[in-house]
Amino acid sequence: MSEAHTGVTKDVEATRLLAEWIGGGAQQAITPLALEWARHVMLDWLAVTIAGSSEPLVRILAEEYGGSGNEASSLIASGRRARPLDAALINGAAGHALDFDDVASRMFGHPSVPVVPAALALAQARGASGLALLQAVVVGHEIESRVGEMVGPSHYRHGFHATGTVGTLGAAAACAHLQGLDPSRTAHALGLAATQAAGLKSMFGTMAKPLHAGKAAMNGLMAAQLAARGFTANEQAIEGAQGFARTLAPELNPFPATIDTTSGFAIERTLFKYHAACYLTHSSIEAIRELRARHGVGLDDLETLTLTVSGEGNHRGVCDIEAPATGLEVKFSIRHLAALALDGADTAALGLYTDETASDPRWRRARERVTLEVADTQQRDTATATLHTRDGRVLSAQANVAIPATDLDAQWQRLHAKARAIAEPVIGAARFARLAQAVAALPTSPHLHSLIEAIQ
Repeated sequence: MSEAHTGVTKDVEATRLLAEWIGGGAQQAITPLALEWARHVMLDWLAVTIAGSSEPLVRILAEEYGGSGNEASSLIASGRRARPLDAALINGAAGHALDFDDVASRMFGHPSVPVVPAALALAQARGASGLALLQAVVVGHEIESRVGEMVGPSHYRHGFHATGTVGTLGAAAACAHLQGLDPSRTAHALGLAATQAAGLKSMFGTMAKPLHAGKAAMNGLMAAQLAARGFTANEQAIEGAQGFARTLAPELNPFPATIDTTSGFAIERTLFKYHAACYLTHSSIEAIRELRARHGVGLDDLETLTLTVSGEGNHRGVCDIEAPATGLEVKFSIRHLAALALDGADTAALGLYTDETASDPRWRRARERVTLEVADTQQRDTATATLHTRDGRVLSAQANVAIPATDLDAQWQRLHAKARAIAEPVIGAARFARLAQAVAALPTSPHLHSLIEAIQ
């Protein structure tokens, strides 16, 4: 057992510390800046969920678990309702169906897609305010990042999908906070979430990956609801022997002795996706776009292309499908995506990711001339694209998309443009305008009626 591993269990009771913060200190600590980031998170998550609402996997889940119409929580962009647990499941899966939702480096996964659908289903059922919903989202993000840092990259490398595992704890935390559970019951909620947490990376490129997000939302909400009724669990479920961390991570990092948010909240480091593919491919796509912009090159100039990425990113196990056969697999094929990006294809366009794109002979031939190299010396999220052109030039560009925004006005505008592009075709211009207005007004909204009317 490593020294860090020993220190986690001996010195810090992580479950208790997190529960005390969720059930007591979080309410006073949350800042206006964190709430502003939560508004951005809500706009992006709602848009990608609306865009994904007609995907086959969402239809299957809705047919199996959708309600009769009198239940408490809305199924987004369907006009239907369901029990809160089922709404969390279906909306959670819809939000991840296109793999276009936000990510967090500290969590090693997608933070909003387990947290927001759980919190929204519960908030609607309870008649909560917009501010209460935003606060719950901030809390869920914070717990995901804290636990994500504890289990570290070894959890992900070991084969677990943190969106499904760590995300379950985030969803439980958000719902415990929204219900106002005391620290004791919150600890039980975290324990109930920990024992349900699951998600395998071997499912990437299939319908099961979005199911991870939906189940995390559903199970986190269930954990908080049961804990509110007195259902108990191990109060050292995260750090204890045979608990979440020891069981699911070969190597652990020390857990801090306090929850200190004076330097900012985890939600303030959310990274939004502007390409509708696996986030590990985005730095490579941006580096290739830089090559095109700086040197005026395109796919017809390609002799060979080398993508150099960090070994910590685990690209080979996540986004290196060599011969994608479906549009979904294209999202996890860095070499096929490199060919698309060099050809100037719009990698933000949802319509690009089709079976026809996977089988197109031009892009299939091009991806065979793309090489992926993994280096131990590079920064974790940096990618370098080196293009050898047919006329003998060697061109190189580098990009790192894992840098949180500092200009929030510009970020809101960019997210608004993304949201309009993917949500407006589904719900129409008038409803989208109401949606954007409702999200903007959440901090002062006494209820969620306007928001629900726009998205249901």
